[in-house]
Amino acid sequence: MYELSRNCLRFFRCIPSLSGRLNTLATAALVGAATLGGCAVTFPVPTPPAPAATLINNGADGLLVPLHLERADEGHARLGLPVQLDGKAVYMAFDTGIQGVRVLASVLPRTNYTATQPVTSLTFANGAVVSGPSVKLPFSMAGTQPVEVEAQAVNDVRCQRNQKKCLAMDGYTGEFGFAFSGIVGAGAAQPDDDCCTQPLRALPGNIGQRYLVRANLAKPFVILSPSAALTRDFTMVPMTAAQNGASQWPLGCVQVGDKLRFCAPVVFSTGSTEMIRVETDKAPAWTGDGEENDVLAQGNYDVALGVGSWAHRYESAQVTIAKAKPGANRIVVGLMAMQNLDVLFDFPRGQLGVRASKTSESFAP
Repeated sequence: MYELSRNCLRFFRCIPSLSGRLNTLATAALVGAATLGGCAVTFPVPTPPAPAATLINNGADGLLVPLHLERADEGHARLGLPVQLDGKAVYMAFDTGIQGVRVLASVLPRTNYTATQPVTSLTFANGAVVSGPSVKLPFSMAGTQPVEVEAQAVNDVRCQRNQKKCLAMDGYTGEFGFAFSGIVGAGAAQPDDDCCTQPLRALPGNIGQRYLVRANLAKPFVILSPSAALTRDFTMVPMTAAQNGASQWPLGCVQVGDKLRFCAPVVFSTGSTEMIRVETDKAPAWTGDGEENDVLAQGNYDVALGVGSWAHRYESAQVTIAKAKPGANRIVVGLMAMQNLDVLFDFPRGQLGVRASKTSESFAP
């Protein structure tokens, strides 16, 4: 049951909005309850579906791991993945836009993990900031053998200083406490974030060094170690190689109507609720300026997106232009802009692959 304080009733986001899961797999037993301050909401810790995986062609074409659709934070779609952390079943948001496991410390089965790094913070586009130390703990998914990863044990969820009314104003968000207990970050490396181990790449037998992500909400999934037969029609582009050897997002460009042409690393993020988000540290003259993470402009525009030799068009797509901190320019392709795209991560070759079911798509009413 949801216990809402009188103060909390003012906020629409406190109304439960989780959809029924598309997959009818049996769920694990309820593992406890979490009480979060501010909004004074008491609700069960998110219960993960039973882990599932299917060998494709007896494993010759890879291992298919289903993802699950949930709704949170004003009804926005999220993709979920059940995992095990230190032997405990935990339900996590699956986000290709960041790297590493970020989990609420209160959900972990122990409290005496040794910190491997001091407290760091990560800011999200919705204005939320999560903080906590890095710890080492066993991680597994889809029945794999546990491997030790460095993860962030999140002990503080709040709003960014200049966005005090953000979705984290009551000490939780959809990813951290409401729909999920944290995030499995399965993306390429970010220049300003070396907090955590990329968990898929750490899986035993190198089965997660190459993987295919289909974010289509009708049937989302990940395929670990997909065969050449499944990936032959992807357009492959080189990732950016950092000085430390890390594979970072490839460079690309976006044309937003007749307003803006912008080139930066292109991030395909299943965790982003916006369609196309342009993060620039230099505000365009026609938008006015703002503080870090401020939205400078938002509207529907025709968009041309190019990464290497791959190109895609969106007609009347929702575009957000936001202020980035210095040197953190990015073009973020969000979940709803990935409904007709498959993305292939090929870390051994330092490549990213993209495949579209159509070259142009329209969002005009």
